[in-house]
Amino acid sequence: MKKRLWKRKFYASYTVEATYIMAIVLFALSALIQNGFNKYREETGIMRLHHMVEQARGWEEDDHRKLDLGGWSVEVKRTKNQIEGSLKAQRWQKRIEKKAHEPENMMRMATIF
Repeated sequence: MKKRLWKRKFYASYTVEATYIMAIVLFALSALIQNGFNKYREETGIMRLHHMVEQARGWEEDDHRKLDLGGWSVEVKRTKNQIEGSLKAQRWQKRIEKKAHEPENMMRMATIF
């Protein structure tokens, strides 16, 4: 006489329910990964814009530069004593304004004293 190892019966509905749960888990995981990648691209774009604005602080004369990077449009403009940078993407945009770095003016003011 053979002894049964499994005396309990499992129904096929358990397998179907497990596939639904697995699909929900995989969908949630892919949504989290996509959200993280989008946030990474946004932060990388903001860092690139900040880098370009800092470079523009060292320009000697007024200038206007535009750069297209994939889905981004970066624009940096230097006027007499201010730098304006803007980054436009598909769903968001960022703008940075800074004063121009003019060490010669500081040196002139220091020589007055």
